[in-house]
Amino acid sequence: MKQITHRGNRPSRKDRLGFDQTTALGSLTVALLLYILYHIYPLISKGVLW
Repeated sequence: MKQITHRGNRPSRKDRLGFDQTTALGSLTVALLLYILYHIYPLISKGVLW
């Protein structure tokens, strides 16, 4: 007879890795949007880039 062990509610390694990738991707997206908002958009509005 096999004995079944339960690990509880701890997230598995794959779940934690997926959460870390999602967090990193979200942070990178926010950083890119802020960069565009504060550095590139004023140049466009002044007509420097066009």
